[in-house]
Amino acid sequence: MKVVVEVADATGLMPKDGHGSATAFVEVEFEGQRHRTQAKHKDLSPAWNETFVFNVSDPSRLADRTIDVSAYHDRKSGGGTGDGGRRGRGHGHHRNFLGRVRIAGASVALSDADAPLQRFPLEKRGLFSHIRGDVALRVYALPESAAEVPVVTPFVEVERAPVENKDKKKASSSVVPEEEPRVFYSVAAGGGGGAAPTGGGGLGFEFAQMKQAMAGQPPAFNMSPVFNASHALAWADAPFPPTVIQARPLAVRPGNDFGLVETAPPLAGRPGYRGGFGGSDKIASTYDLVEQMRYLYVNVVKARHLPTMDLTGSLDPYVELKLGNYKATTRYLAKNSNPEWHQVFAFFQHRLQSNLLEVVVKDKDLVKDDFVGRLAFDLAEVPLRVPPDSPLAPQWYKLEDKKGETLPDGELMLAVWMGTQADEAFPSAWHSDAHDVGLDALATTRSKVYFSPRLVYLRVVVLEAQDLVPHDKNHPPSNVSLKLRLGHQFRSTRRVPGSLNPTWNEEFMFVASEPFDEHLMLTVEDRVAADREETLGRLVLPLSAAFPRTDHHKIMEPRWFSLAKPTASDEKAGEGEKKEHKFSSKIHLQLYLELGYHVLDESTHYSSDLEPASKPHRKQRIGMLELGILGARNLMPMKANKDGRTTDAYCVAKYGPKWVRTRTLLNTLTPQWNEQYTWEVFDPCTVLTVAVLDNCHLAGHKDDARDQ
Repeated sequence: MKVVVEVADATGLMPKDGHGSATAFVEVEFEGQRHRTQAKHKDLSPAWNETFVFNVSDPSRLADRTIDVSAYHDRKSGGGTGDGGRRGRGHGHHRNFLGRVRIAGASVALSDADAPLQRFPLEKRGLFSHIRGDVALRVYALPESAAEVPVVTPFVEVERAPVENKDKKKASSSVVPEEEPRVFYSVAAGGGGGAAPTGGGGLGFEFAQMKQAMAGQPPAFNMSPVFNASHALAWADAPFPPTVIQARPLAVRPGNDFGLVETAPPLAGRPGYRGGFGGSDKIASTYDLVEQMRYLYVNVVKARHLPTMDLTGSLDPYVELKLGNYKATTRYLAKNSNPEWHQVFAFFQHRLQSNLLEVVVKDKDLVKDDFVGRLAFDLAEVPLRVPPDSPLAPQWYKLEDKKGETLPDGELMLAVWMGTQADEAFPSAWHSDAHDVGLDALATTRSKVYFSPRLVYLRVVVLEAQDLVPHDKNHPPSNVSLKLRLGHQFRSTRRVPGSLNPTWNEEFMFVASEPFDEHLMLTVEDRVAADREETLGRLVLPLSAAFPRTDHHKIMEPRWFSLAKPTASDEKAGEGEKKEHKFSSKIHLQLYLELGYHVLDESTHYSSDLEPASKPHRKQRIGMLELGILGARNLMPMKANKDGRTTDAYCVAKYGPKWVRTRTLLNTLTPQWNEQYTWEVFDPCTVLTVAVLDNCHLAGHKDDARDQ
């Protein structure tokens, strides 16, 4: 038996090179056999798509074995090793630890078909390790019987230009465009294929290298081409390639897209896409389902040593950005010569009406705002920044007067760059699409991601009460009941006539929500008349008093609680439990937080989440759902403006507890959002809900307004 480990990619790794990035590689170790991937230069979300095969010395002990997968930053080479991925521990001083994953042998899938691609969060090695990110792996067993049929895995080898000296180091990553990609096949020798020679790395079989003329459409990724078993004998005359199956997706020609396609926007995730900024296409790793939209970002941070303009010596500064007909302003700060704004502005590139960005610092005044200083930026000189590059650091700029001469006092710290909607500043930025919106309503136009609070069933079993004390000792209680309240949820037991020790044996269910800060309030009442009830005792319990359980068959012993005197307030009643009383009424209860159930807060036919409230007891996710919200057209006009009737539209999508909301695009019936979001999927029999709404909060604060 053999174990196959496919290392696909990693995301969100910790920067280790001092420049906000890392040169990452993965090392896999199993039963003394060790292999490593190539190192990806300066990439915090690298993709390797490499496969390693390990021998299993004793298949019956596989469940007791552990596969160690460790990620490192290569400090020495800064790039790939090209040696098939084997390196000893002597190189440990040339690498930094990025995280590890330990996979139990019991979780190894029994076949390739049963092995999904899973993302594992990277774990720390020690208490003080700084680790983040995850790695995508597929792990499955390859039985000896599978060797009778050759296992074929195609991969594309890209020729690299030879490196002659250090000055030509960059040539090592250049691709020769004239040659067709060469397709190789990895063949598992065995069965009737004859005895294969043993090679290095502890592998039970070697890889044969064969060429095939690429005629027509190449096979799609993860699809095995037709294989002639007689060709397997060609390994005898062919050199052995590295013991790594580099599984990379083959290019699919756009002309062979089967099915009816209405539109074909330039999406990085589409087959055959060759766009982007200078061919880098770093955005494709996170925003590959939507069109790339360029924005000019301006981050206004702060200013210092601004000159005073008023006779009083005070200064109320703000910053005004001018770009053609677009004008954006920060908030003004009263009497402050060293203000801090920390505001980001985004201008859509296709609507830029000027090649010059003007940044003006002004002093707020009652009659006319005074000019303090200015800066000018030529958009042709603005740098480009695309994640996963680190955010552009702001710089200090000396202010100039209207003639362009440097002022003796006054500096402004800001950063200006060209980016896309994948930029971290995009959700919180002031967008030129909403230039007519005031600062008060600006928050309602921004994109947001938020989660619904976790809901849990609270089960309360009311058994009995003892030693109730009536108000009038000469008249025993006539009809005793218990009322329960949790937030706005009310329940009540049946009435027990004429008893100071009533027995109910009733069960009630409530819905509690995180952070579980509400209290369960219980009141024992006696109906002395048709329209009047008297309180015999109160109890206020925090939800922490309930026993959390995931197995509904597990029964806890009921507990006795002391009831506070009827005259005590709810707050004092809660504190009264901790005090010792010589005598008090008692109530017998069982309380459970049912973590093994899912609270149905959606329509049964449109449920998006069926998992229990307890996260450790949820099923393993089956994949990630990616949703690209591109745009809409032919929307219904919802409000009138000076140009006619229009709509201020945004899109909302909900799946499970996660809600996403795009930014609001003003005055358009054909909005183009081009925003992308992801969800974890645990059950395919669930529903994603998408809605388009009109923003009704742009005219100011309307707390009672509802978006249509």
